[in-house]
Amino acid sequence: MDTTPEGGGRRRRRRWALVLLLIPFVALLYPPFYASLTPRFAGIPFFIWYQFLWVVIGVVVTGVVYALDRGDGDGR
Repeated sequence: MDTTPEGGGRRRRRRWALVLLLIPFVALLYPPFYASLTPRFAGIPFFIWYQFLWVVIGVVVTGVVYALDRGDGDGR
């Protein structure tokens, strides 16, 4: 158990990093928001490319959260 002031900061940063994982979830939570055909991107309806874009964003966010959590250097 880390009782140093830095330990509390690490836990706080880790919590905020985990909150980042909610961004893709919330963006795709309500399909009527993005259930439309326009605007099209390269002939692909908005409904499809919006979801695919969030897959890519989700991968990036997950990577950032992993890097923040891994960068704590607490030996896990």
